[in-house]
Amino acid sequence: MKKFLVVLLWIVMSTMLVVAQQRLVNEVKKEISGMTLTVDNYKNSLKKINRALENEETKDKAEPWWVAGKIQYSIYDKMMNNKALGEKVSSTDAGVALLDGYYKFRSAMNKDSVVVRDKKGNPVIDKKTGRPKVKTKYSQDIMNRIVDHLVDYSAVAGDFYMAGDWSNAYEAWDIYCNMARSNWAKQRKKSEPDSVVAYNRFFQGLAAYQGKDYDKAVEQLSAANSLGYKKKALYDTWIDALIKQRDTIYLVSVAHEAHDRLGAKDPRYVHILINHYLKSKNYDEANVLLDEVILSDSTVADYYDLKGRLVEIEHDIDEAIPYYRKAVELNPDHRMGLFDLGNALYNKAIESDDHRSANAQRLYAEALPYLEKAYKLMPMNESLKNILSRIYYVLGSSKLDSL
Repeated sequence: MKKFLVVLLWIVMSTMLVVAQQRLVNEVKKEISGMTLTVDNYKNSLKKINRALENEETKDKAEPWWVAGKIQYSIYDKMMNNKALGEKVSSTDAGVALLDGYYKFRSAMNKDSVVVRDKKGNPVIDKKTGRPKVKTKYSQDIMNRIVDHLVDYSAVAGDFYMAGDWSNAYEAWDIYCNMARSNWAKQRKKSEPDSVVAYNRFFQGLAAYQGKDYDKAVEQLSAANSLGYKKKALYDTWIDALIKQRDTIYLVSVAHEAHDRLGAKDPRYVHILINHYLKSKNYDEANVLLDEVILSDSTVADYYDLKGRLVEIEHDIDEAIPYYRKAVELNPDHRMGLFDLGNALYNKAIESDDHRSANAQRLYAEALPYLEKAYKLMPMNESLKNILSRIYYVLGSSKLDSL
């Protein structure tokens, strides 16, 4: 008898807890149905409903999560209305409410399944699956609310980005882009064209890049590109992210596309491709590319410097030197052109059996100003420093002590 009373007491207490939590949910639902609530009113209601989200009796039910999502959306809407009326409002605080509202709505949808019952209260069995049929109670309302706030996610993403909150910017753009082409958006006639989604994916990739999440950056920049966004800023950021990832194969592919689309507008793309061709000893492709870009724009020092390196590999230093000279002539501060020209003259000097001969001394002296200027531009270049120290030693220069 005593054991029975204990069990009965436990059942009664559990029932009371369930009733109490449901009463709390109903109380909050009634609170937020008012038409003149302030942001603080909504926040107080949110604190209450959060108890139901943590309580064992209600945390796995869809309704409290649905209510919490509605409150967060109401907070966002109220803050935006206040802002429109001239009040000072934190756009990022409003954005946080909108994001949290989305996550709470998604939690509600994950829990939103109601068993269909017949007139006698028995579960209706699906003939195909042999399992009880289920329906949703809140999901349609949730999706409609999310879609109705679709463009707001793009807007708050921009606010987060301007505030340097890369993570939230990325998440807001992700919600926007994923929903913008969804069936729900199409049904509500609020879907966005690929060009608009591509633009937002680009900025989502930028947010990931700024946050140093290069895997996500590459993923979203690739998505933007596949949707038709082909701007130079996309290729440049994409390439930077791939360099951070050290993904050489993908890097070459993107540089190739960038060069094909933008032509000789950026020597950087050519650098990546030429370095790839040189490593793979594909000299024919390298020559074709360099001859093409020099023909299209003969004022770029980079192209002549790269051509000089290729000629030096395929032929000899004497044939390469005119290209290095042209690079330095076009850009007297071209670091690699200065180094390559000075290094070529230095290598010609040491080819001589007698490095103290008049010819060797002349070549050292000619190489020196190019290498010294290159060293000023690249003071951390140890190879350049070593070459300078050898020349100073051979020439008996006091500058050796200053290195």
